[in-house]
Amino acid sequence: MLKSLVARTGILCRLNLKRDGLKLLIWMVGLAGLFTAIAAKFEGIYGTQTALNTIAKTLRTPAMVSLFGEFTAKMPYTTATIFATEMVVFMAIMMIIMNIMIAVAATRGEEDTGVLELVRAHTVGRLAPLLATAIELTSLNFIIGLLFGAGLQLAQLPGANTTGNWLIGMGLAASGWLFGMLTLCLAQIATTASETTMLSYAIFGGSYVARMVTDVQHPKLTWWVPFGWIEKLDAYQTNRWLPVVCMLLLGLGCLIGAALMSYQRDLGAGLIAPKQGRLRASASLMGPTTLLLRQLRGTLSAWVIGSAVLGAAYGSIFNTIGDLAKSNPMIKQLLGTSALVAANRLIVKQFIAVLAIVLVVVALIPAIQIMLKLVSDEQKGILHQLYATATSRWHVWASYTGVAVVTAGIVLLAGVGGMYAAGHAVMTTPVVWTTYRQVWLAYLPAMLVMVAAASVLVGWVPKWRYLAWGWTFYGFLSLYLGRLIDLPKWARQLTPLGFVNQVPVHALDWSTNWWCLGLTVLLLGLASWGYRRRDLAQ
Repeated sequence: MLKSLVARTGILCRLNLKRDGLKLLIWMVGLAGLFTAIAAKFEGIYGTQTALNTIAKTLRTPAMVSLFGEFTAKMPYTTATIFATEMVVFMAIMMIIMNIMIAVAATRGEEDTGVLELVRAHTVGRLAPLLATAIELTSLNFIIGLLFGAGLQLAQLPGANTTGNWLIGMGLAASGWLFGMLTLCLAQIATTASETTMLSYAIFGGSYVARMVTDVQHPKLTWWVPFGWIEKLDAYQTNRWLPVVCMLLLGLGCLIGAALMSYQRDLGAGLIAPKQGRLRASASLMGPTTLLLRQLRGTLSAWVIGSAVLGAAYGSIFNTIGDLAKSNPMIKQLLGTSALVAANRLIVKQFIAVLAIVLVVVALIPAIQIMLKLVSDEQKGILHQLYATATSRWHVWASYTGVAVVTAGIVLLAGVGGMYAAGHAVMTTPVVWTTYRQVWLAYLPAMLVMVAAASVLVGWVPKWRYLAWGWTFYGFLSLYLGRLIDLPKWARQLTPLGFVNQVPVHALDWSTNWWCLGLTVLLLGLASWGYRRRDLAQ
């Protein structure tokens, strides 16, 4: 019985490797190369004990704890312990995103396009496609984990040890693998690839927020958050393997659950049955824009709500961050009440400037997804039916581009608004709304440039459209870690986000906004021209 359920799994594994080989290679080289390069550079950044002591104080602040997790290293601090604190959570985020994208594409993505139906028409076991995807993800994560460990061995960070190096490598691999298996499980529950993606990121986002809150307020509770397990490795100190074991056990449970649900459900269906549609379309579905909005209404609502919740979670700890008197009662006597309020507000503004990039990337993800959806809808044949009516190519392109642009602005506004609302509720002297509005105004034009660049790829070279994700992730890396790893200014400005000058700590630079808007108009014109002249479904 079991043999028949997994029949031809090996053949499917080879087919998956042939289909995804280039994509997997890019992920492996990109992540391992990035990780090793930063590790090799770290000794030059924090080469003295004074520098290590200074950054250790910074990493103990609530703002840094919310970003990188609880700093548990003991004195004397070493380059290795600082590296482990700054890089582990960030690389875990990248590993999880990679696993979600590959797992969704290999499961629900194949069902949505009808490929899996063709595969299952042959003598292929019912669970073979799922098992082949699980093997693909397991092999990918294991190889990347080995590359991480080998990279740390080559970097020879001061204070590092072999056990800690391989613990970090395998811990990051296990963290990504856990969410990959979770995504396989969610793929059996949802009915489409977009729903699976939404559920996966919702759980990931919830775990991130829960980790952040527990790290700042009750670090011991982070043990109850699966995403928080990666912090508990305590690499180069006690070198705990228990978190890795927990991740592997939970991931195995998710895989078993996915197999049971896959065995029970019909091909193309999900355990959550979709609602019955109306017999007649509403009057609002009169064009491609309203049709697209109808398709995406659930996804867009989830992103807006998720961004608002994330912003509110950040804002909820503003009272902890911006309270110097609580951390040192002597400061109030030295500065006086008015000066203390100003100092607290400056600290909160610095925190807002750091977190703004997270909210910006959260807003860019659905915007880029919508822009790239234009090509996937072509490949699925959806737009062919639309073009059979009296609908122009320009109208369709403008609909997808317009929805992507508006989505970027609204999702960012929701995040900034959530941060303002929570901060206003918990702070004695809250930061005014004008400050948050400046953040939105500063980043929106830069975001529009990135959406417009994705539109150019869709219009001219759709096969290379995934470069838009690479540019977005690089922008996140360069600003999230840029100052901590001493990234040169020119490297941070390889994306338009790097030109935003730490608003709201510094004033809004309108000249940057204007050239970003001008570049956006130029790119959109180029994208429109390219899309109208190229063939469909290239």
